[in-house]
Amino acid sequence: MPIPIKPVHSLDLHAEIFDSPSMEGLGLSDIQVQLLGMNSAPKKEASVKLSERYISLLTDIDKNINEVVTAANAAVNNKDGKVCTVPNEISDNELLALKTAGLISGYGRSVSLTDKAKLALRDFYLSTDTTNEFRKSRTKEKFDLNEARTVKVSNTKFIRIATWLNKSDELDVRFVAKNDHTRAKGLMHAKPLEELEVAYFVFPTVDCHSFWNKNVDFSLTLAFLDKDDEIVDFKDLEKQSPKLVSPNSNRIKFVVEANKGLFEKIGIKIGDKLILKNNKLIVEKNHKTKP
Repeated sequence: MPIPIKPVHSLDLHAEIFDSPSMEGLGLSDIQVQLLGMNSAPKKEASVKLSERYISLLTDIDKNINEVVTAANAAVNNKDGKVCTVPNEISDNELLALKTAGLISGYGRSVSLTDKAKLALRDFYLSTDTTNEFRKSRTKEKFDLNEARTVKVSNTKFIRIATWLNKSDELDVRFVAKNDHTRAKGLMHAKPLEELEVAYFVFPTVDCHSFWNKNVDFSLTLAFLDKDDEIVDFKDLEKQSPKLVSPNSNRIKFVVEANKGLFEKIGIKIGDKLILKNNKLIVEKNHKTKP
């Protein structure tokens, strides 16, 4: 018989246009498909909706597996699929109702769920919140900013993580060089600075003060400050370098030595202030400077 022509807009897109073995949608019966020697397309599983009571009964039965009967059934009858024992809480009338609805099969109270029942349970589980009890009861720990600001860097010392979100913060000062001897010695032959540790130099006069890094085994960044504690310039010094570096200003009163790159890392810029107080260097940001 001729195959009827159907408008494209009435076709079921992929199934009818691209699935070549499929005869679905062409108006042929199963017998006609078999006579033509073609394979019919697998039918889509329809969604099965049952009452909450039926779902509850099926869930209770599905959980109550009879492992002995299931294993014997597989060995003797060569059949896969679990066999369940109907719980005593389910009455005979309810059991009969489930069998009449085509949801279970079997003898007595040893039953198996039919495909219809399995499909209904699948749709039920997929449509409900399957979050496990662990996730439901889990509580997220409150974020502690003060704890997050600290990180262990050695066996005995903790330092602040340089988030530097506040208006000011502070640096640890190893020493304050106030006289010619301590200024000349500086960090020569000294152990490396800690992460947020600095050396602070005070000069008797305002001038263009130069530095080198001879006999120092680590690289430094120098911050040059005026008499008002404001940073006017930065310079880097490589380790063991005898080369003098000078600021681009002749109004320097204080100089701060830190590990190379520290000031940039923690966001300290020209225009910010470094104020010495109680052996701590207070960082005061100038919010007028560009970030």
